[in-house]
Amino acid sequence: MVYYCGREHQVQDWRKHKDSCGKSKAERHDQSESRTSDGGNSKNQNELHKETDHSTKSDDNIDFDDRPFKNEIYFNAPDPIDADSLGKNVLKGLTSNKYFVVDGVFKKSHLHSVLHEIDTLEEKSSFVQGQLSGGRTSGDDSRKVTATGIRSDKIVWVEGNESHMPNISRVVKKMDSILTAFSLSQSKLCISGRTKAMVACYPGNGTYYRRHVDNPNKDGRVITCILYLNKDWDVKDGGLLRIFDENGDDYHDVAPLFNRLLFFWSDSRNPHEVQPSHRSRYAITVWYFDKEERQKAKDEEKAQEMFKLGSEEVVKDLEKMKIEKKQIADKIEDEAVKAVQSLSQGELNAIADVIRDHPKPKEVLSSLGISTKIQDILIKQLNLSKS
Repeated sequence: MVYYCGREHQVQDWRKHKDSCGKSKAERHDQSESRTSDGGNSKNQNELHKETDHSTKSDDNIDFDDRPFKNEIYFNAPDPIDADSLGKNVLKGLTSNKYFVVDGVFKKSHLHSVLHEIDTLEEKSSFVQGQLSGGRTSGDDSRKVTATGIRSDKIVWVEGNESHMPNISRVVKKMDSILTAFSLSQSKLCISGRTKAMVACYPGNGTYYRRHVDNPNKDGRVITCILYLNKDWDVKDGGLLRIFDENGDDYHDVAPLFNRLLFFWSDSRNPHEVQPSHRSRYAITVWYFDKEERQKAKDEEKAQEMFKLGSEEVVKDLEKMKIEKKQIADKIEDEAVKAVQSLSQGELNAIADVIRDHPKPKEVLSSLGISTKIQDILIKQLNLSKS
């Protein structure tokens, strides 16, 4: 199974997946490198998943994958770090494995400053509940949905150029330079633009993001780039990112280690989940656009909006015509009533004599040149006079 970022995404992409898919702020210690260890804790971790998943079960929610942790070794950044060579390695990794992980791209002192800026955001209560994307381009705030049964992280969106967050901005600029090099290293995709950067916190207590696809709806996002910021991570801490193949049979684990960068295709090639986190877990995510797909999504969204506006205008016009028609009918009736009321009793009696005992009195009135609307009111008036 696969989770979708919105109901409209599910409707469009669910059928082809449903049969094939498989089964408190934490301490930040400065004294040691990030580490991974299964330490025989895989079983305990699976039990923790079950204990901390308090969401209501529904057709839209599936259990977390409880297969054992895979402690995989990933690529270490070269020294000195060259954005061009990293971009080429990202291309190679995405081409062969659909994702690419590299450790050590940033200086530790830089990321310590990033964590300090995130602390400041938390102190200012800047974080809000994460939402599922909305609209054809996934950026329509009015159509975003809060669904804590699917995701329970807290987030802040930043442009990546804020003067009061220079260290986060430097992270985003480095990501940009790597993706620029990636784009220049191949000809199939044209990386053109990105989303804002999403600073995310899973504040422990079993917070998570269930299995989903970032971009099942071809909204333009083609590559997801994530920087992890969690020192001294251990498997028992949870918060593991698990990437599945398209049918769910195989999986790859990416531990959210301090100074680890992850790149993966944003589409249905990479369903993934953030398993329940038992300590605060931090990451910065940016999505990069393919120029052609993004433009197509924008064009389709614009067409949908124009159709919607056009439909609304048609409805307004019909309603206006309906009102005008009623106003005309009311005016005609008012004039007819006035015409009948202007007749003297003698005139009414004369008309009554003409149509009396006639099987079709309206035919007689029509022969006298009296309009249909006046006929109805006249006959009603004659009946009242008779009574």
